[in-house]
Amino acid sequence: MSKSTRNIIIIAAAVVLLAAGIFFVGRLDTSEDTVSATPEPSYTVYSADTSDIASVIVKNPEETIEANNLGDGAWTINNMSNDDIDKSKAYTLVSTVSKIISKNKIEENPSDLSEYGLSEPSVTVTIKKNSGEENTLYVGDKSPTLGEYFIILDGDNTVYTLYNYKVETLMNPLSYYSDFNRFSVVIDDINRIKIERDDETIEMKIMDDVSNTLSNVWEVVKPYESTANDEYIDNNVLTAIEELKFNNLVTEDGDYGMSSPTAKITLTVKPYDNATGKYGDEYTEVFTIGKVSGDTAYVSYNDKVYEVSSESVDFANAPSFNFLNKLQGLVDISLVDGVSVSFGENNDSLEIIRSGDDMSFKLNGGDADYKLTKSMYQAIISLAVDGIYRGEKLGDTVLKFEYDGIKRADDTTVEFKSINDLSCALVRNGKAEFTIKKNKLDEFTQLWLEYVEDPNNEGEEDE
Repeated sequence: MSKSTRNIIIIAAAVVLLAAGIFFVGRLDTSEDTVSATPEPSYTVYSADTSDIASVIVKNPEETIEANNLGDGAWTINNMSNDDIDKSKAYTLVSTVSKIISKNKIEENPSDLSEYGLSEPSVTVTIKKNSGEENTLYVGDKSPTLGEYFIILDGDNTVYTLYNYKVETLMNPLSYYSDFNRFSVVIDDINRIKIERDDETIEMKIMDDVSNTLSNVWEVVKPYESTANDEYIDNNVLTAIEELKFNNLVTEDGDYGMSSPTAKITLTVKPYDNATGKYGDEYTEVFTIGKVSGDTAYVSYNDKVYEVSSESVDFANAPSFNFLNKLQGLVDISLVDGVSVSFGENNDSLEIIRSGDDMSFKLNGGDADYKLTKSMYQAIISLAVDGIYRGEKLGDTVLKFEYDGIKRADDTTVEFKSINDLSCALVRNGKAEFTIKKNKLDEFTQLWLEYVEDPNNEGEEDE
């Protein structure tokens, strides 16, 4: 399953327990429509130790950039003096291409590279090793559906996608490397991001994985424990951090909003040394966002205040909801024997009958049609929550799901309680978590009534 497919499912299934209620349908046929919160495999497009690389030549639309290895981890750009370039940026360029991981394998042995913009690539990267070996990577168009760029390694003949922030690094002109930035961190080395605000603290970390293949798979630690929307983090948070520049030092004395900051950002960094194949000591980078006025924001870093673009720190004020994978609360159907659905005067019970790997179902004691139940599942996962519950007063229960666990510990109750005429709160086991529009629940209950009226699809057969 591609990353794009996963994200479409994530968006569609935001109402976790709704999906949970009929999640069993995904298990009816394991060859399709199976929803899983397990991260998809990653693909290594290219990997080399930076110590084995003699030079990296990048031909982008602006110009040609050449990074040359001076030894001992030092690099130069276009043979300029180290006094004239930001050495950390030079190393970042090399590390950007030394290991390229993709979550989307698009096509093997493509017949028409022009379909991906790879017959006339926008960026060509040539990596020359100390051994004399050369490797070439081509970057093509941006996928309109996946939102990432197509990439192919010469000789491999397989098209993958590449994260936007890596492409943006390759697009930098020569002037970028002589523009000193007092804040610099290799994005791939960040393993935890903490955003502290007055309203809440958002904390994310790279998922633990001993095989080190999930280098761009995140999980949310606060305010909810959940797998994360890692594409959002890659493209909206990491990209912003990558582009963040502390160049415009504020020289006049003033508070600049630091006594009541907008947000405090803490990045936990664990540098990877390609030369030794080992991780270095973990350290943190901390900066504080103070006053934001129009296009300008004031940021404190290492006891100095800098002017930055307010747009570059917008990610610090994004709702925590944006960071969540909406599959976070699925009730696995393998853990339950059935589910009851109740609203108004209706109270229906769906029983799951297992026979080996096969399942059958009874609705209110009678058989339920497989295909019709499957279509109900599709309707349910099309529902999506709208935001995080903020403590609004709760009214009556509009809709309730009660899951009968195989083990008592897996019993789960999900209620949708009214907030106002337009919205409800999603409450699981007594804890309110999200909000959802009432009209979405109304559409669902209408579909459910039609399903209950003809669970074996006999009306369609009569036609």
